[in-house]
Amino acid sequence: MEHNIISYNSLLIIILLATFVPFVIKKIKWLPLPIVVGEVLAGMVIGKSGFNLIEESAWLNFLYTFGFAFLMFLSGLEIDFNLIKSKAKESNEKWYKKPVTIAFFLFMGTIFLAFIISYFLKQFGFILNVPLITLIFSTTSLGIVVPTLKEKHLLHGEYGQIILLSALIADFATMVLVTVYISLYTSAATYKVFLILLLFVAFFVFYKMGLKFTGKKIIQDLAQATSQIKVRGAFSLILIFIALAQRLGTEIILGTFLAGLIVSLLDEGDHSDLSIKLDAIGYGFFIPIFFIMVGANFDIRSVLNNPKSIYLIPALLIAVYVVKIIPSFILRLKFSLKETLSAGFLLSSRLSLIIATSAIGLKLHIISEETNGAILLIAIITCTVSPLIFNKLSPAVTVSKQKNIYMIGVKKRTLLLAKRLKDSDADITFITHNPDKYEKTKNQDYKVHLGDPLDINFLNTTDIKNAKTVVIYKTTDDISTELCRICSEVLGIENILLLTNSQENILEGNKYGATVISPEFATVFMAENLILHPKAFTLLFDEHNDDFCMEEIYLKNPIYFDKSLRELRLPGDCLILSIIRKGEKIIPHGNNVLRSEDLIMLIGSRDHIDEVKLLLGNAE
Repeated sequence: MEHNIISYNSLLIIILLATFVPFVIKKIKWLPLPIVVGEVLAGMVIGKSGFNLIEESAWLNFLYTFGFAFLMFLSGLEIDFNLIKSKAKESNEKWYKKPVTIAFFLFMGTIFLAFIISYFLKQFGFILNVPLITLIFSTTSLGIVVPTLKEKHLLHGEYGQIILLSALIADFATMVLVTVYISLYTSAATYKVFLILLLFVAFFVFYKMGLKFTGKKIIQDLAQATSQIKVRGAFSLILIFIALAQRLGTEIILGTFLAGLIVSLLDEGDHSDLSIKLDAIGYGFFIPIFFIMVGANFDIRSVLNNPKSIYLIPALLIAVYVVKIIPSFILRLKFSLKETLSAGFLLSSRLSLIIATSAIGLKLHIISEETNGAILLIAIITCTVSPLIFNKLSPAVTVSKQKNIYMIGVKKRTLLLAKRLKDSDADITFITHNPDKYEKTKNQDYKVHLGDPLDINFLNTTDIKNAKTVVIYKTTDDISTELCRICSEVLGIENILLLTNSQENILEGNKYGATVISPEFATVFMAENLILHPKAFTLLFDEHNDDFCMEEIYLKNPIYFDKSLRELRLPGDCLILSIIRKGEKIIPHGNNVLRSEDLIMLIGSRDHIDEVKLLLGNAE
């Protein structure tokens, strides 16, 4: 009976590491390591390379294998073929300059170079198997590429899209080729390779079934609370494809990837409710177990003590960069040398797929222990160093600040308003004639000009003409009225906001087109909305809800001119509230067509709003 007792000690250690590793990684600001790299390193500390605290068991191996399967499933979930299709349609360039064509030839160049280098490594006795090492060299880590492009605000531009397409093609193609090769290698009967096609048949069958059922009301009713039918369906799909792959005698790597792709096609969007739940389950439990176990099973001493490692590790490291950087020179058709090199370095990032493929090769004895160890080290090095080099070389993209705001008068009310606007990325400049307030405002890290706001020559030196909005708050009514006149008639500023305590100022300010706000007006306005629309108003104006905001964006990206709202896919939880075109307000519907310089009002979380600003507001 004692043999049937399950010890939870090893799992406890792994889960505790998975919990604390992100905190440690977050604290290491000078070296931005991906969390999965931290998990592999943590596994090395508690495993064979370190304290050897992990006891092998059948159920722990199951969690490791299922973590690997779930990782491949989420890789499929990340792929968006609608994006590839739309980019192919949008481009009017010559065929060899289209993003999909460039990405395809980049991958073909990688495969060709990888085969040549693998052949020579085999001749020198560094590796045992040329085809599998060729495929290992050809991989790219989509999990590193996507967040790096997002962080640099490059994901939605043409440059970022080509890099993303290259990573997508590399991920999908190597996944299929690895599965085919492993089937050929392990089966004496060649016909069994064609059984892999049954995986694709299953893919289309389940996709068609999903199209019929996902839109039904009962599915939506059961998607929440205790039923969570969509999550259960996703897990059923994973296990169906695992069982099918096992029955066909192939690796689960392609089956679970295709299962993820089905969910991606049916669910439409990496920020959907289902996608967030699956991400939470995978990265919250199963996937950390896989990566920590990868590190735990890796004995670094066996690599470092092997004389071949002195040559093997540098040789593999040079190879994985060469096979990506040289083919990346095809990007010179469209981009600068610096952009081309930075793309090559980012595409050289390897992580999940290279580790998984190497683990398969080790299990089949076509990759040696020292080669597997060297590949694991290469994965850690490339996914750490490559994003750093990319960030250094790649072009800087800045979000144009449409909220260029000038405030005339330094008061408690304007400082409080400035503090709230600063959180929304507003570019704020103060103007004051008071030296003490000038110093006080400057010490709070605001831009501030000292001078007489009634002096036109002085105002011109402040660049106030380029302000989107001018906020005026002066205690003297006459000065406030004169400032409204100057801003409107002399400087030509359209959006003038007058804060006042005087009822007389309301009439005078309105005369020059200013929007006047008095304490009485503000009180009545808030009370009215809290009575009529309590939920919506609280959501928008709750001071503790910093992540939620409204934004106005001018459409400047020609890719989206003449495109209907039905075709527009906004990231995350962003919604279009209204469109203003030449002063006319349009209530958005699916058939509305966007035009150049439309003013689009959006609502959503701040991070996703920033993505939309780059997507729509930047001219290509």
